[in-house]
Amino acid sequence: MVRLLPWILEAIVLFFVIRMVLQTLGRGRRVQRGKPRSPEAQSHVPERLGGTLVRDPHCGTYILESTALQVRAGHETLHFCSAACRDAYRQRA
Repeated sequence: MVRLLPWILEAIVLFFVIRMVLQTLGRGRRVQRGKPRSPEAQSHVPERLGGTLVRDPHCGTYILESTALQVRAGHETLHFCSAACRDAYRQRA
């Protein structure tokens, strides 16, 4: 029993050290718990203080909706970061 006691103490200390390290590494990955997010917050469109961001379908860049070049395509509005992306998208389509 006397030989087993140091091994048990080492195991307990090791357990707490590993637990502290995992908690320290996991701080940035914690999921916030509580109220579920609203449907607006779950939207795939990123929002900024300066306005709503939209994605350029050609290059994938996010730009402010208010500064984007807008092109109507049927029932959909496409937003481009530049005339070059707009023209390249039109040529590809």
